[in-house]
Amino acid sequence: MVTDTAFNRYPQYHTAQDTPEKIDYVRMAEVVVGLTKAVVLLANDEGGL
Repeated sequence: MVTDTAFNRYPQYHTAQDTPEKIDYVRMAEVVVGLTKAVVLLANDEGGL
């Protein structure tokens, strides 16, 4: 989970109606790729934030 507001955007979140066919796998993959890049950049940041 990236944020704690998923229930505001997706009414089926953690309900019986929250089934695999409702997931946008392409968009989810794009988020994962972006988060991976951000984590790698932060992990390699020697100067600190």
